[in-house]
Amino acid sequence: MRNLTDIKKIIIHCSDSEFGDLDLIDKWHKERGWSKCGYHCVITNGIIQPGKSYNSDLDGLVQEGRPLDQIGAHCKGYNKDSIGICLIGKHHFTGKQLYGALPDLIFKLKVLGIYASNIYGHCEFSGKTCPNIDPALIRKIAQ
Repeated sequence: MRNLTDIKKIIIHCSDSEFGDLDLIDKWHKERGWSKCGYHCVITNGIIQPGKSYNSDLDGLVQEGRPLDQIGAHCKGYNKDSIGICLIGKHHFTGKQLYGALPDLIFKLKVLGIYASNIYGHCEFSGKTCPNIDPALIRKIAQ
């Protein structure tokens, strides 16, 4: 457990898949030996399973993973003071994800003292391209 005052940043990720939800990511993370989903929140894109049709009711849905007072497992070396948010998608994300759910979620997290300048892409801490969106754009959207 951690104090919520220990949280200093948000790290944005992508699922690197065109479909999915919290349950699927939880399954993938358990297969890697983790106790459960490493992200604190997952934002769906309306396609939950491969081969299924887009469902607008499931686009931009924010699903709660680990509680905020639990340290995540999403960015090696930076989990202790961060919140991990995963956007379902690979290279394309929906308007509901980027301009609805994500800014709304970030706005709610401002009570923790986290503002746009404290939002990062996973790529800023690793050699990965994740979240496949320019982190500066994410910070701009979050303002």
